[in-house]
Amino acid sequence: MSNQPSTRFRILRRPTVEKALGIGRSTLYSYGDPKSSQFKPDFPRPVRLGGSVGFLEHEIEEYIKGLMQAREGVARR
Repeated sequence: MSNQPSTRFRILRRPTVEKALGIGRSTLYSYGDPKSSQFKPDFPRPVRLGGSVGFLEHEIEEYIKGLMQAREGVARR
């Protein structure tokens, strides 16, 4: 038996991520498309789930934390 703690991953479906970020489907896909003017290179990449996609919960949480930190950095100037 391993002494390392178990890491549990949770996959969030697209509508859940859209709701958490307050964006629509096309915006979500634009964030991940290098050809889009809305491309965000730091945005988490989706996980393919057959005919649909999901996102790793911890990556979305880290992305949101990054947005919060960026906001706080701007507010302190």
